[in-house]
Amino acid sequence: MSKKLFTEYPEQDERQYYDRLVTLAKERMDNLFKNTEQALRDTHAKTHGSVKATLDIFDIDEQAIKSELSKRASLTAAQLNAISIKQGLLAKPKQYPVWLRFANGRTKVENDYVSDTRSMAVKVIGVEGERLAQSHESKTQDIITQNAEIFFIKTIRDYYGFFSAVVESEKAALKWLLLHPLQFLALNKITAPTPKSLLTERYWSGSASAFGLNPDFEASQTGVVPVEYPAVVKYAFTPVSPQAPHNTIPFQSRPEIPKFPFSDRAKTLGLDSNQPDNYYRQELIQSLAKPDAQYSWDFGIQFQTNPNMSIDDATIVWQESESPFFTVGRLTVKHQFIDSEKQFNFAENLQFFPWNGLAVHRPVGALNRIRSLVYPIVAGYRHSKPDRAYQEPTGNETF
Repeated sequence: MSKKLFTEYPEQDERQYYDRLVTLAKERMDNLFKNTEQALRDTHAKTHGSVKATLDIFDIDEQAIKSELSKRASLTAAQLNAISIKQGLLAKPKQYPVWLRFANGRTKVENDYVSDTRSMAVKVIGVEGERLAQSHESKTQDIITQNAEIFFIKTIRDYYGFFSAVVESEKAALKWLLLHPLQFLALNKITAPTPKSLLTERYWSGSASAFGLNPDFEASQTGVVPVEYPAVVKYAFTPVSPQAPHNTIPFQSRPEIPKFPFSDRAKTLGLDSNQPDNYYRQELIQSLAKPDAQYSWDFGIQFQTNPNMSIDDATIVWQESESPFFTVGRLTVKHQFIDSEKQFNFAENLQFFPWNGLAVHRPVGALNRIRSLVYPIVAGYRHSKPDRAYQEPTGNETF
């Protein structure tokens, strides 16, 4: 079947997996935390800290972006005209308060030298507009990113297979990966880098989001029939120098990390493997405690310009040579102290959800359809524990 631009497609027999995944998510949380006083997330379990930031949305040159987009995508005049860039979060120049949560990607708390992805979950506060029905907050926009362009699971069926194995045991999960070598290789690729600092790392959304909704949009049809949008984008936060001309900061690896896979990283680093390695939390605390500390990321959007840039298969990289990121804002972090236990607990309690936000930024694709089912179960389980009552953050919190 020839696929169309800006269109998400249902997977064969997709909905038969929905109830199964809900059951698995509940079983997984019970296995991990039924008899504990506190429940962590089932992925991205290790929190490094919560950091206060600001997001400045620029006065976007919409026509310049459309002009460049028209050179890279086969769009009719009507399609190009239907794309509205100045909407939702990008509607006007504005500075928003933000809370960031930095974390590791694994399902349990591990030493920081262990191969893993690193995530930066972004909660933009004070965002006005019609909200997604799944939102758990009233005036925030969540953008969940990690330091990898892709995810390693191709389909909902694969997600179910891998998740089932994870619930069964670590051994079963490894067996599943060995039986799916391309996905195993993808996982190894995205977990290989060990950055020097999370404050100078690049982060991608990995999955896609709509950029507006068509007048005849019907949410109940997603996952059933193909659904078309005015445009579809991915997000990225690219580290840049805080001062003009805001040059891009290249990747730097954590000092002394061996380049060879399966190396004894603790031994190479001269660390006791029996002692916890919390390198990233300590690096965040120390870097931000400096009086002149300031870190910046360019906030960019990347349009799907070819149907081969899959919306539903998140293992496919959207090549920047084919579709570059357009900078629409800048995220900034300045000097602050983040080492209090109260602030750490605040980070643990924050709830990030791709479906928490504006309707015009609706998450799209198979991975996001599954996230809409699984994330609320995990969050509900965490906040059902004593002392975990949840309140929407305001950006005015002090610790």
